[in-house]
Amino acid sequence: MTNFAIIGCGAAAKIHAGAIKGLENGCLYGVFDGHAERAAHFAAQHGCRAFFSMEELLCCKDVDVVNVCVPSGLHAQIAVAALNAKKHVVVEKPMAITKAQINEIIAAAEQNDVKVAVITQYRFTPATQRVKKALEEGKLGKILLADFSGKYYRSAEYYASATWRGTMAMDGGGALMNQGIHGIDVIQYLMGGVKSVQATCRTLRHDVEVEDSAYLLVEYKNGAIGCIHGTTVASPGYPRRIEINGTKGSIVMEEDSIVRWDVDGDNAETGKRTVNSGADPMAVNYGYHRLQLADLIAAIEEDHAPLVDVYEGKKPVEIILAAYESSRTGRKILLGEE
Repeated sequence: MTNFAIIGCGAAAKIHAGAIKGLENGCLYGVFDGHAERAAHFAAQHGCRAFFSMEELLCCKDVDVVNVCVPSGLHAQIAVAALNAKKHVVVEKPMAITKAQINEIIAAAEQNDVKVAVITQYRFTPATQRVKKALEEGKLGKILLADFSGKYYRSAEYYASATWRGTMAMDGGGALMNQGIHGIDVIQYLMGGVKSVQATCRTLRHDVEVEDSAYLLVEYKNGAIGCIHGTTVASPGYPRRIEINGTKGSIVMEEDSIVRWDVDGDNAETGKRTVNSGADPMAVNYGYHRLQLADLIAAIEEDHAPLVDVYEGKKPVEIILAAYESSRTGRKILLGEE
């Protein structure tokens, strides 16, 4: 049995606790939060131990994996502390919010020879894996276009619900870094990576430090081009959407489902999406987090890298940071530029 402990008892912790609960070979051992009363209440709800300090949690020999569920700006600090305590780590998206922080996490993981899984649960949906397989098998022929649309809506009340929301120090960005990162990760994963980005990022509606709208022109490593756009001003909020067009057909995904499969000679079934995260930030299927946690457990037991390790987890963040740099400078940014 793999024992998980969560640091940070906010909204993300509820999802992690729900996901852990359904694991056959994992359990929620304990939690810690900077507000002791919140940790005690969360622990009572989920039948686990409340730790009085992060140090106490990290020193506990019964804790195998630490789930980092704090604001994004604190991900690196806490992940590195856990890794240096020889704990495996699950870190919520984004992995970190700067290149320096990402490098700190990678160095700590390598030095301590422990596993890191970066939460990008939509890679684990049957729809994503089915599309990935189709692309690898060449069913769409040469890929020409690949677009991601993240037309979300977040209210003023959403941003006011926590003092860190919408701040550069703790959120690291807005419609791309917080909301759009899931779709950005999936499309770059399906396409085999991004070569270059040219972007315009703006704050159009909300009274926040970060962008609430962004458009990216993207060149992929496989030669295709596309558009990525993310916003939190599109009331009432629309489902996350990915469209891929090749010489032999097209596929359209919404959230966790394939809604169009127009592929030459391949009449595969399609379905309907089950959630709309564009309108509701808590519209999350715990099952996909569970699949990712199960993947981590297998990686620990079999001593191999999880599907989304530190090297995979940094990819969507690098794309987003390139977009910010492009918007700031007006230049097209090649991925890998310093």
